Amino acid sequence: MRDSDRLARLRTAFAALREGRFAAAREVLAPLAETGAEDVETGLLYGLALAGTDAPEAAAARLVRIAALRPGHAHPLSDLIGLLTAQGRAEAAEPCLRAALALTPHDPRLLGIATGFLLEAGRAGEALDLLRGVPAGRLSPNLLGIALAAVGDTAAAAAQFHAATRANAQDAVAWANLGKALSSLGRVEEALAAFDTALRLRPADVQIGINRALALLRFGRFREGWEAYEWRLRLPGHATLPLAQRLEAADLQAGLAGKSVLLTHEEGFGDTLQFVRYARKLAHAGAEVSLLVPPELARLGGGIAGVTRVGSDPRALPRFDRHCPMLSLPRVFATTIETIPAEGHYITAAAPDLARWGAHLAALPGLRIGLAWAGGSRPTVPAARLIDRMRSIPPAMLAPLAGLADVSLVSLQLPATAQPDLPGLCDPMPQVRDFADTAAIIAHLDLVVSVDTAVAHLAGAMGKKVFLLDRFDPCWRWLRGREDSPWYPTLRIFRQARPQDWADVIARIATAIRGFSRQNLAETPRA
Repeated sequence: MRDSDRLARLRTAFAALREGRFAAAREVLAPLAETGAEDVETGLLYGLALAGTDAPEAAAARLVRIAALRPGHAHPLSDLIGLLTAQGRAEAAEPCLRAALALTPHDPRLLGIATGFLLEAGRAGEALDLLRGVPAGRLSPNLLGIALAAVGDTAAAAAQFHAATRANAQDAVAWANLGKALSSLGRVEEALAAFDTALRLRPADVQIGINRALALLRFGRFREGWEAYEWRLRLPGHATLPLAQRLEAADLQAGLAGKSVLLTHEEGFGDTLQFVRYARKLAHAGAEVSLLVPPELARLGGGIAGVTRVGSDPRALPRFDRHCPMLSLPRVFATTIETIPAEGHYITAAAPDLARWGAHLAALPGLRIGLAWAGGSRPTVPAARLIDRMRSIPPAMLAPLAGLADVSLVSLQLPATAQPDLPGLCDPMPQVRDFADTAAIIAHLDLVVSVDTAVAHLAGAMGKKVFLLDRFDPCWRWLRGREDSPWYPTLRIFRQARPQDWADVIARIATAIRGFSRQNLAETPRA
């Protein structure tokens, strides 16, 4: 076959694989691959095509051979997982992955891929079992530490990360992982020293800089933490407006009377809901405040204290003198734990929405308790997927709340999923258009019980009583060793005593609910 024909087939097959057409790619490549003299590129693409067409053993044999020919490259199984993940079916890579492990069980690249695959699937115990079957001399302590951290054995994880840094003091990843583990253990100074070492080795690594900032914030060292958290603006897409017009503390000192300030959404919905509280402070300083937020938050913006205009289209920005990303506002205001602006609620539901949802919920008897059991999924962000699994719970675990006397449960879960098996659950969410509707529903409730997601922030911002189901290793914003939150006076934290133990958390919440009447549950009356 002429070289030009071969290259054309490779290009066609590559395009087919990216589109998820594995059978078509296999057909195009077969004349090249089955001659017995295939090159590396053909073998790689054909192995991927075989893996996607129910031939895992044949695929693994080819991909393992390609891996042996290219020891300095990433293992080809990472290409397979990347392709299938992009198509929303990462689980289809498992048969080929297991076949490859059977052929080369101690390949460190393959072990790393398999560990990551299992952790992203929420199967940390299996990942740890896999690694414990590897001879000690063949196993990366850093990889073992990652698996130990995922099952909640943070002390053992830290010991492995320490071992990794002793084995190679130039391993920035091991130092960064050690910093995260020590932060989780409450050893803040040691954690910061580990992060500092990692940054000396990788001074441009944005994620290490962000993790160091989060450690500072977690321990309430806000002034240092807010400054360090500016690292995030080096990530793609985080700093798109002119740097010269960024709002700074000097602007507050000079005065904002008559100035227009644009606040821009970043990261998750909950982040904007938490930090948009600063709009009221800017308005009190004389600024005209506009928001640039996703469409899901646009209507709600009309009920946010201090906000004049709301937009969702970055191509049609209002005129502004200064702009500020939401999570930079605490830095601008030099916020400490003592100066968090938490006086009174700052989000109010609109009257038409209140009327609509009041009629919808009017017949519900007893205490009305809203439930949110899962965070918003960001399937393209591996770290976000991992956190989402840690903070979310199966709705069936909330069954003890359904058994409480004189209680009506209301779903606040979006996206609306299949009806969970909770007796008597009222689920208005299929008719909900956006957060403005959710706010109106919350206004008619007595209590919100939520995992760490935007619903908890929205309810707290409205001054509604919130019981937060919090994971063992919590987000920085909930701090350490507290059951209250300086951000939301009406929020109470129910934290896991052990990793992955939600049953105890839910039992404590059920006990707390039994001790309340409607009158002392609600800090403010229902709408």
